[in-house]
Amino acid sequence: MKLLIVTHGSIFRPDHILSGNSIRAYYLGRGLVEHGIHVTFAYPRPQSADPKEVGESDTSEPDSRLFGNSTELHALIREVKPEAILVGYWELLDFFPYDFEIPLIVDLIAPRILEILFQDGEDVNHYAGRMLAQYRKASRFICGTRRQRQFLIPWLILAGFDCRFDPPIDIIPISTEPVSSLPRQRSSDTWTLVTGGVSWPWRMAELYHQSIRETLAEGSGMRGRLLVLSGGYVHKAASEDAADSNGETAPDSDSAVESPGLLPYRDMVSLFRDECDIGIELSDYNIERDFSASFRSVEFLRCALPVICNRSLALASDLLDYDAGWVIDGPEDLPALLESIARAPADYSRKSANAIRLVDERYHYLKTIRPLVEYLKHLKPPEKQADWLFIDAEPQLDRLNQQILDLDREVRLRDTWIEELRHHVEKLQNRLDEILKSTSWRLTEPLRNGLINTRGWIGSLRYRAWQAIRLAWEAPEPSEAFHASRGRYAQLEGEMVNTDGARRAGYVAIVSREDIFPTNHGAAVKIERTAWGLSHFVDGVLLISSDWGRYYLFKSGIAEEHLFPRPIRLTGLMNRFSRKKILRSGMPLNEAYLYQARHDWSFSARLLYLAFKYRIILYQAEFPAYVRPCLQVNRMKPATTLLVEHNVECDRIRTQYPQTTPQAYDWLRKLEIDACNRVDHVVAVSEPDRDLLIAHGVDSRKVQVVPHGVDLRLFDRDYSFGLRDLYDIPASSPIIVYHGIYSYRPNLESVELLASEILPRLSARGIDARVFAIGPEPPAESPHPDVVFTGSVENLAPYLKSADIAVVPLQKGGGTRMKILEYFAASVPVVATRKGIEGIPAQQGVHALIEDDFDGMADAIVWLLEHPKDGQDMAARSKAYVDTLDWTSIAKRYLDLLKPDAGAVT
Repeated sequence: MKLLIVTHGSIFRPDHILSGNSIRAYYLGRGLVEHGIHVTFAYPRPQSADPKEVGESDTSEPDSRLFGNSTELHALIREVKPEAILVGYWELLDFFPYDFEIPLIVDLIAPRILEILFQDGEDVNHYAGRMLAQYRKASRFICGTRRQRQFLIPWLILAGFDCRFDPPIDIIPISTEPVSSLPRQRSSDTWTLVTGGVSWPWRMAELYHQSIRETLAEGSGMRGRLLVLSGGYVHKAASEDAADSNGETAPDSDSAVESPGLLPYRDMVSLFRDECDIGIELSDYNIERDFSASFRSVEFLRCALPVICNRSLALASDLLDYDAGWVIDGPEDLPALLESIARAPADYSRKSANAIRLVDERYHYLKTIRPLVEYLKHLKPPEKQADWLFIDAEPQLDRLNQQILDLDREVRLRDTWIEELRHHVEKLQNRLDEILKSTSWRLTEPLRNGLINTRGWIGSLRYRAWQAIRLAWEAPEPSEAFHASRGRYAQLEGEMVNTDGARRAGYVAIVSREDIFPTNHGAAVKIERTAWGLSHFVDGVLLISSDWGRYYLFKSGIAEEHLFPRPIRLTGLMNRFSRKKILRSGMPLNEAYLYQARHDWSFSARLLYLAFKYRIILYQAEFPAYVRPCLQVNRMKPATTLLVEHNVECDRIRTQYPQTTPQAYDWLRKLEIDACNRVDHVVAVSEPDRDLLIAHGVDSRKVQVVPHGVDLRLFDRDYSFGLRDLYDIPASSPIIVYHGIYSYRPNLESVELLASEILPRLSARGIDARVFAIGPEPPAESPHPDVVFTGSVENLAPYLKSADIAVVPLQKGGGTRMKILEYFAASVPVVATRKGIEGIPAQQGVHALIEDDFDGMADAIVWLLEHPKDGQDMAARSKAYVDTLDWTSIAKRYLDLLKPDAGAVT
């Protein structure tokens, strides 16, 4: 297949100063080429450039051309004969007619309509009308972030696209590859921080740079320098939209700051890799920043530089997920943060290694390009509305433009309030400084430290207020993950469930962790499916989490998102401080989110709001810390209380994190046992878990065993496709399956063991087996040619049912293996370690073959292949075991724990 990339900027030459457009096109092209697509690049020829500067040689791109006008571009198209054209900047659509016969894909990596708000003399209404007219020529769009995708949808609707079910937008982040697989090695006590790039007017970083300069100049917290790479847009002459440089430059007399200007790309990468330690992506909040995607931050990360960024940026969630940097609220947070970084080199080294891992797993061009590759394999025009929708769009456009202007005024008003608050905060801080200075000789050390801490807290007041005002003003973004998860079960939701007269009046309130959607890990599946099952037997099920903005209401199997009122949303500010309190107890960082409800009273506020809005008959806490809000609200609105124990959490955490201190373990254990003894009932998922809880001191009368469930109706159906059909696997090659989420290290280790231990042993016996690792967040590269990572699939059942054997060589992890139940439901013979089948009362040779060494596992696989009838009989017994574990049956067992008169239907 041939594709032409037409983009703004210049040919990718590492020895030149490059724009983000050039880097974006280069990595899009590399990704497509390495997926077997022939790519040609086309760039506008600068009008007055030296021919030597724009020659078509000495470039890293295999096939790059220049064109001067529309005629030259269309001559190039006739020569290349592409099957699709990727347009890297929307204004270049001017070169194409409305009825152009080749599909046009448009890259909208920057929210230009928001950038226009910051440029004087621009007519936003005229610009928007022109933009919509050009959008209508396209067949597909790509953007960089989920936020950008949500922002684009209303514009595409105005342009005539049908976005009700499948908006024609793919998310392809700014992409690159790590410069090295090794983390940054520091050899001195001085630090180099780096920031900069094109000085656009919507980037306002002066306060942050001043805070860094002052900290570095003092040298008490961190010694070093700040590099500010700044300058005007390199291709301004070719773009009417280019902004003037507004000078992100350093003061002449400031020795802590250097400003080398913009550098050639190769020199910039060398500077980051060899001389810099930390990347800075900080600026005052504005609406453009909310929807931005930063090229320079990705360059920092690929060079193993951890990044400090604003919490409001889309990048912040990735940095937190991977522990690849630091997230702050305002410039007053920088001095303490920089001091803590300087004092913890081991922490810095870990974040540097994680920066490489983040790029490799989320920003690597081979992985990010996949949605575009899939689209190109099945090219088809999108559904558009009739032409009249676009012709009559002017009134709608006016309203949308007015909304943008109103939003801008609100942002400016909010900033004015914050600026007034900052003025009063500074006065209060100055007064505290005077008190500290004049009375320091009379103050005890604890009192002096208390005053210093109070001053720091007051300093952050401005940004806490900013967060509060912002939360009250804006509704949360629609949850794409929720809607994606609903698709997995859409075919079941319309079917009736027999309630056998067990229906109860009232609502069940489930209080849980935030990461329920997408349902791509065992805990999320259990919680969401429990809510789904219970909703058939009560008036409804309410699901709330640390997602402060929304809750979910399940009714008769149908789930809906609902937003909390603005005052209730504001209580969500507490979750930031509650996690810090949890970490002081010695809790492992990756587990802190499960315990933040211990100190976050916003859970109680949101649950109390629902308790007054709905008649709740059961408060169900998933995990021990969520018991607290249930008990607090229960005092005012009484109902049955229930704790669901997914594991014995204190023991699971100590096993997974051997560095957990005895004091932290004791704290976890006491919290968990106290929570169990204070609720009416405790649900354990297996008999071993029940016995362990009782051994720890839980009242045995409270603990009931209710196992995990499985979606039997998905597995009882016949499907017209499977892995062998999709991947053209010959009948002579047996198919082995494993599924899970691969950001969870034990799952990835299991697939690596299949590649390094199991497949070689099978190959030595003449068995050409293929392993399919199903599930989200796969690694960038497979560990073996015969191991295929499929990525996420909407319906797991047809993939498992088409397998010959499921192999689970798990060595670590906690909880009951829901994947085993799904293999049983799919009637697939299972070979597993004892750890892999933990929590399920499976008998050796009856339900599964259980082996702990790799030779034994290989022998078991060979035996199943040589005795297919025996394997089928074993799979049939396993299927019979799970036939009583459908989610509606599990839900009935939960309701059996209710008080006899709770919600009784008369």
